[in-house]
Amino acid sequence: MSNKQNFFKRQYHKLYDPFRKLKLTTRITVFNVILFAILILFVFLFVTVLTRQFLFYKNKDELISKKTQIEDFINEDADILYQTPDNQRVPYLYERLKKLYLFENYKFVVLVSDNANRTSYLLNKSYYDRFVTGTEYTDTSNLSTVLKVETSTDGTFLDLKIYDNQASDGQSIIGSLQIPFSLDQTTSDVFITKILGTDVMHTTSNIVFLDGKKVYITLFLTSTLDEDYLMSLNSALFVSSIIGILLLSIFGRYFTRRALRPLVNLSYTAQNINNENLDYRIPSIGTNDEVDTLIKSLNFMLQNLEKSFDYQKRFVSDASHELRIPLTIILGYVDLLKTMGYDERELLDESIESIESEAKNMKNLVEKLLLLARVENRTFEVNFDRISVKEISDKLIHECRIIYEDYTFDSELNYTGDIIVDKELIVQIFRALVDNAVKYTEPPGTITVTSRELRKYYEIAIQDTGRGIPAENIPNLTNRFFRVDEDRNRKTGGVGLGLAIVESLMKVQGGRIQIESQEHVGTKISLLFPKDQFMK
Repeated sequence: MSNKQNFFKRQYHKLYDPFRKLKLTTRITVFNVILFAILILFVFLFVTVLTRQFLFYKNKDELISKKTQIEDFINEDADILYQTPDNQRVPYLYERLKKLYLFENYKFVVLVSDNANRTSYLLNKSYYDRFVTGTEYTDTSNLSTVLKVETSTDGTFLDLKIYDNQASDGQSIIGSLQIPFSLDQTTSDVFITKILGTDVMHTTSNIVFLDGKKVYITLFLTSTLDEDYLMSLNSALFVSSIIGILLLSIFGRYFTRRALRPLVNLSYTAQNINNENLDYRIPSIGTNDEVDTLIKSLNFMLQNLEKSFDYQKRFVSDASHELRIPLTIILGYVDLLKTMGYDERELLDESIESIESEAKNMKNLVEKLLLLARVENRTFEVNFDRISVKEISDKLIHECRIIYEDYTFDSELNYTGDIIVDKELIVQIFRALVDNAVKYTEPPGTITVTSRELRKYYEIAIQDTGRGIPAENIPNLTNRFFRVDEDRNRKTGGVGLGLAIVESLMKVQGGRIQIESQEHVGTKISLLFPKDQFMK
């Protein structure tokens, strides 16, 4: 099975790959031509089947109508017909029926016969020979017919055989035909018999005389004209299809190129956009179609790219600034030691202490940047575990009370159950939030840990009584190197990466953070863990 699939796949690529190299306008035109050809094929089949069905019922109704006409016509001459001698009834009936113009275009053929082996064969020789025997005879004096009414399990039928009396083997059958019919005059049975490879529709009436003799009138309806009509109809459809395909091939490419012109212009515009003109926006064509939607999407993408690019430049600038400060201090003390020498113990101790402090600051900054890079590159391993909210809260509050003796730490836990998170990451997040709260809360301040169960989330929050954050700065708090203090006062410590790291560590655990703050009242930072993802 796999080998067959691979074979068909190879054949598919072998046929389709060269097609993919064509221009889009050419591919669309070819697809349209193929679809049009398939549609025309279905139209051919539908029209042929529908027309054949229509002609079948039309011919059936016409045949029954003509049979009724014949029977009515004969009933008008019933008295004369019954007085006609037995051996003259077949030609008499045939001559009478010729007045109905049954034989125009040979659509209808009448066979008048009786049970004494007499038929109207000689009266319709030119067509009847071809119709029944498939042979054109110039002399019919050597022909004889045998007609019998036979009944079998398949029904009642007339068995007609035509013989050539001058054949070399004595007598040879040159034509044979079985005509099924119903002996019940109240019915109008229509049969279809294959004669010389053609399906022919026919029905038979019988006339019973007082002397017991019978005359059978079989009315045939040939489909020659119908086939000609179908051929003409299909020929017209075929010619129209060829013209349609040619027109589609010629004008389809033009209209396709015209329809795709906005995309071509859009592609040319997009090629000329670089990092120097990201503020450019593609003009909307105002059609509200797929192309206009694409333009709006590209403009939205350009807007995001511009923000991201500006943010990246600002990030590089801020990172360089934060690294340059400790490096400047370190190099300053190194130059000072080179100038003043190493003999002054006090200067040497101060230099070593400052160099060590700034090196630690650089190490801390680099570690934070590496952590953010690992999280963004998805190389950060997360180990989920079930932990108790009350247990982890009590442990961290106890730790904070020892470290930050000037502050009050409380807990208001409305939810004390379990959540599934990375224990090490939640500790790191908690410490970062507490450290951030302590920096911006003057002692003796209060820092409270709260928890509650929401409809879709479990919330753990750190709330302080600090100076608060202006509302316009809250959306930027998770941006890297963003600080409310624009002068980057190093007294409070930090470089503006704390909340950026917290947000990234929450994202890798499927959660998010929410910040609420009011100036001179305090700040609340909530950690939201979705129930459907973490709770089991």
